[in-house]
Amino acid sequence: MISRNSLKQAIVETRRIKGVHFTYPALAAMEILAAGGLDYIYIDGEHGAFTISDVEACCIVADRLGVTPVARVPDGTAPVITQFLDRGVRGIIVPHVETEEQARIAAEATYFAPLGQRSFGGGRPYAHVGNKDIPSLLKQANAGVSLSLMIETAKGLDNIAAIAAVPGVDYLSFGMFDLCQSLGHPGDPKHPEVTAAVEAAAAKVRALGKPIREDFITFAWINDLVVEGARRLLP
Repeated sequence: MISRNSLKQAIVETRRIKGVHFTYPALAAMEILAAGGLDYIYIDGEHGAFTISDVEACCIVADRLGVTPVARVPDGTAPVITQFLDRGVRGIIVPHVETEEQARIAAEATYFAPLGQRSFGGGRPYAHVGNKDIPSLLKQANAGVSLSLMIETAKGLDNIAAIAAVPGVDYLSFGMFDLCQSLGHPGDPKHPEVTAAVEAAAAKVRALGKPIREDFITFAWINDLVVEGARRLLP
């Protein structure tokens, strides 16, 4: 049985959810933190230290805990997205999206027909042994997967309305450190020119009826949680 996607459900229900972003596989920490009522765990497959086997292990743990496993993939090509989905990831986050064409390629790879052209293979969790009703399984898979795109360059900002309008894109986010660099203010994501550009771009996305990550997600990075916990418990 395919579990619900907490991100997709939260968007429909217009409510907030929370999650922890991991840059390394810490299965025990995932189990402990899930007790705090997490809705999702985020696997950083772009900048994090995950093998593809680690990704699958994280997804298995997330499934057992009833939280949605999502992952930032290294890039938005179909082979990469397919590999992450076949390990059990149910939310794809694609970095460095600059064009409508890139958005469409990502959507095509994320969803089975008729929504896309995702490849069906022997990966988990959808290719269950003995399942005879594959059409029903593919419909469930489409309903249970989400797609988010990251805008991280000036070119991406220029094209954000067309990117956000692509069918299958659930929400967008901004990679602020790469974006501020692209806008001529490296290391300064709070520069007035950067924040103004992001606010204007976010308004275009919302005008299309789609949210920005911060509209419905509260999150923390695992290292920040560890450091903050140490400061509080070991003053």
